[in-house]
Amino acid sequence: MDPIPKQEMGNATSLFNLMRNLGGGFGIAAATTFLFRRQQFHTARLGEHIDTLNVQVHGWLSSAQSAMIMRGVDPASATGRSYGALWGTVQRQASMLAFIDTFRAMAIVFLLVLPFLFVMKRPTHKRGAGPMH
Repeated sequence: MDPIPKQEMGNATSLFNLMRNLGGGFGIAAATTFLFRRQQFHTARLGEHIDTLNVQVHGWLSSAQSAMIMRGVDPASATGRSYGALWGTVQRQASMLAFIDTFRAMAIVFLLVLPFLFVMKRPTHKRGAGPMH
């Protein structure tokens, strides 16, 4: 913004803010979409390992059902709630993995863009540094 004449600074800052807001909007949309799709991916991958014939899954469901029955839930409802609790656990784990993937992707993008910082020119301050209005 340094080489822009003072009389055109209002238009320049308006365009700069427009581009910054558009870039931020697109960046947030891209990160949110990536996060959502990675959560779907991890839910599917974790869900592949959930099988009621699996001894560990069966043990987890039995202990969850027993804990609910001890708290006064009837056995039929406790079975359904234990499946719901298992689904919630899978969703939480998938969400955490998706956040890790998103953070890693953003770090990679940052590292790829970082060398451009050294290519940028320093501004030449032609005007005196006075108060901005």
